[in-house]
Amino acid sequence: MAKDLDITRQTINAIENHKYNPSLELALKLMQYFDVPIDALFKLEEE
Repeated sequence: MAKDLDITRQTINAIENHKYNPSLELALKLMQYFDVPIDALFKLEEE
């Protein structure tokens, strides 16, 4: 997956652990990679 998206495994890990917010470009790549709508991948956290 990391190779397909041209990112590191560390970046994937950081996203999964809520330590990194992906760029819009990466978010769109993830959406296409998994073939799901953007809201299936990301939820807005309310403060």
